[in-house]
Amino acid sequence: MESTDIQLTQQELDWCLEYAEKIVKHYSKKGDKGSGSYNHNKVDSNLVGFKSEVATKKWFKTYIADDDEIKCHYEDYLNPNPNGDIEISSQGFEVKGLRPKHWPKYKRCIPPRQLDKYVKNNAIVIWTVTTGDVDNPLVEIKGWNWCHEVKEHGEFIHTICANIWLKDDERMRNIESLKEMLS
Repeated sequence: MESTDIQLTQQELDWCLEYAEKIVKHYSKKGDKGSGSYNHNKVDSNLVGFKSEVATKKWFKTYIADDDEIKCHYEDYLNPNPNGDIEISSQGFEVKGLRPKHWPKYKRCIPPRQLDKYVKNNAIVIWTVTTGDVDNPLVEIKGWNWCHEVKEHGEFIHTICANIWLKDDERMRNIESLKEMLS
């Protein structure tokens, strides 16, 4: 299945770095081990997430919605939204990013507590791959699934935390089909 490549601008990369540094600083002050369900608090890990979210918003702006129709909940990282990272016309989207070296082994994973919340809110998960730095502007959008599909067909796996893993590649939907469904 082919992915869609999104190139981030330097301004977008700078924003991602600024927010990754802010979230690490915030959780370091609190003495927490990490943000959300994850037991790590590193700039490079948070960069993977922010780059993935910004790239997904950019894809939405290109194919699905105008900028003013897209709500970016990831910008308020201290108050996670039950609909996910991005929302368009009340449809929630959770964006999950991995580094290129982790994609072949882990691919599609969501922590169980997050997954239950997103299933309840009928969210869609977008799968991405990118590096944890600002040297590489590339984000690959690999595909998508309804969160209930991950719950129904996923398996428990422990990576850096507990996850529900959608193991079977053929279960991931092509990103082009999301464009068709939402248009």
